[in-house]
Formats: sequence, C-alpha cells, structure tokens
Amino acid sequence: MSEFEDLNFDDAVEETSSIKSKTPASSKTPAGQKVTVYFQSTVGPNQKQEKLVVSQDAPIGDIKYTVGQIFGLPAEEFHISHSGRTCDPDDTLSNYGVENGDQLLLIPVSTAGAV
Repeated sequence: MSEFEDLNFDDAVEETSSIKSKTPASSKTPAGQKVTVYFQSTVGPNQKQEKLVVSQDAPIGDIKYTVGQIFGLPAEEFHISHSGRTCDPDDTLSNYGVENGDQLLLIPVSTAGAV
C-alpha cells in the first residue's frame, strides 16, 4: 500500500476565493491618443533607456510613478524633461508637444542648497 492511497481529496477545502485578478476591472489609463516615447535615465551611475507607449492625456505625475517603478527610482527623486523643459506633474504630455519617437529624460532633483 502506498502513502498516496490514504489521501482523501474530497475533504480538501477549495481556496479559489483567495485568488485575485491582477488585471483591474476598469482601466485608469486615459483614452487619448497614444505615443511611443523613449525614457532615458540620467539618474544614478548607469544610463538606461526604456521604450513605452503612453497616452498623451496621462498626467505627468502618473507617468513619473510608472517610470520610477521601471527604473527602480522613487518618483520624488527625478523630474521628466522634454526638449529642455521640465514637465510639471499636473500637466499632460500633450501640453509639451510630445510626439511618437520623442525622448524624455529623467533628470535628478536638484539638492543644491539643501541642508
């Protein structure tokens, strides 16, 4: 007699209720026009670049959070810059004329004069 013959699976409690979907029920992504942009990090010792498809109507603050997760950086430690202009977290990409293929830089927050 093997050890497996003594097992009774009828008494096992099914735990499907603890499984949760990782996909949100509704999308928080704005439905505006999407563009493919390249984010280049100048923060830290290594420069990295990532390609993302983002909505032009998405708030810069939301994009900063997502990009920070990808690059492993806290969102408060960098700014996003496009064509030499620092993007305000409350604005959207469309306010800066971002188009397909544009490059956005992650630049470190200045600590000059900090005590």
